[in-house]
Amino acid sequence: MKVTDVLLRLRHELGQMGIAALAIIAAAVVFAVLFLKPLEIRNRALERELATTAQHSASADAALARTSTPAAKIAAFYRYLATDRKAVDWLRVIHAAGERSGVRLKSAQYRVRETGTRIERYEVSLPLRGNYAQIRAFLDSILLDIPVLSLDEVKFKRGHAGESEVEAELRLSLHLLDS
Repeated sequence: MKVTDVLLRLRHELGQMGIAALAIIAAAVVFAVLFLKPLEIRNRALERELATTAQHSASADAALARTSTPAAKIAAFYRYLATDRKAVDWLRVIHAAGERSGVRLKSAQYRVRETGTRIERYEVSLPLRGNYAQIRAFLDSILLDIPVLSLDEVKFKRGHAGESEVEAELRLSLHLLDS
């Protein structure tokens, strides 16, 4: 019996659906060998690297905690907050980020909260309007650009279900050293 006869008989017995199924199985095997296996190998390597990095980071943090006194830790914290910028400078950064991201900022309100420490806390209430992606980009931008800023609260309000724009009320805090 020739190979061609065997293939013709197999084709006849399997039919078009059987041949299609065999082609799909062959494609799946090729995909697994050429794509999935290398990805699995890369994933294992990244997991090992992550574990090593986490181990080094944990040991470095533990060493810092053992060698640093509370006074040194407080001094490092105050150095982190030290900046030559004033609250009004940071408000300009917030406004510029709003323009870049396309949100419509309404008038912001801010007030100084007494903390009883060397740190002044400027609480900023900021109503704005835009779509969710614009608001998210705005928040990402200001939280990256302003290291002394914290996001305290976000409220979203949508007029009706089909509306793409939302109103948001942000409550932010600027943490500045008392000058």
